[in-house]
Amino acid sequence: MKLITFSLKDDPNISRIGAVKNDKIIDFYSSNLPNDMINFINLGDEGLKQASKIIDLSKTIYSYDEINVKAPISVPNKILAVGLNYKKHIDEAKEVTEHHSENVELQEQFPNIFNKQNSSVNDPYGDVHRPNASDWLDYEGELGIIIGKECRHVTYENAISCIYGFTIVNDFSVRDWQFRGPPHTLTMGKSWDTHCPFGPYIVTSDEIEDPHNLVLKTYVNDEERQNSNTSLMIYDCFTLIEYLSTAFTLMPGDLIATGTPEGVALTTQDWLKPGDNVKVEIDKLGFIQNNIIQEPNNTSKS
Repeated sequence: MKLITFSLKDDPNISRIGAVKNDKIIDFYSSNLPNDMINFINLGDEGLKQASKIIDLSKTIYSYDEINVKAPISVPNKILAVGLNYKKHIDEAKEVTEHHSENVELQEQFPNIFNKQNSSVNDPYGDVHRPNASDWLDYEGELGIIIGKECRHVTYENAISCIYGFTIVNDFSVRDWQFRGPPHTLTMGKSWDTHCPFGPYIVTSDEIEDPHNLVLKTYVNDEERQNSNTSLMIYDCFTLIEYLSTAFTLMPGDLIATGTPEGVALTTQDWLKPGDNVKVEIDKLGFIQNNIIQEPNNTSKS
């Protein structure tokens, strides 16, 4: 099932959830199901059973022209991310060590975990801000995991049972802020407002036979920048869940961005600029696409 969060163009202030089938959106709004994705995920298999009946009836259907696609989860409890999870990305990072904090070495013994603040969430087709405070804006196409239930101390073998589904993430990064230190301040480089677009929907895990064999591509202005496969992740999805849940409880709707392959702008210093368009696509998960704009002057709040 492809689960989507959206609003109607004629009623943009009301958030709805539904399912995508045959390029049409089947609305759950008038049913007894929640209108919030986390609450829907909390229903587990029972929620999916009820949703399947609604899909079969197909009473309320919209075309993409009638809706605005929103981030599948507006405020995840946690956004966890993994740095340097592809060997070739590690290699390219090592080649540009002059841009890293002095005396900081890249460790490869354990997963490099950091978090993005949930205020960075953006819609899958939303505008992304190049900050007024920096020109060093970079892209990172990634496979995202959506956690389906509360879990702790999960074994590798049981990790699949904790995955509700998969999505696409672009882990936009402000590199000069990321490299402040030592040590690196990953959260400060990764958590800027608008810098975590994901979607366009959640594809439930039963539809993804093998999450570790998906082609991932990133384009900037239609030029291919990244072309890899999730089979090349150093730490696979199940290892990441096992590792993370050793330390803390994972909750329904938590988002885990699993790392990006080689091909980021860091290696060329060809930073994203206003007017650029970035597209990330992954087999069976669709694509997300974002225009880069200069951060508006009205983002200040006090």
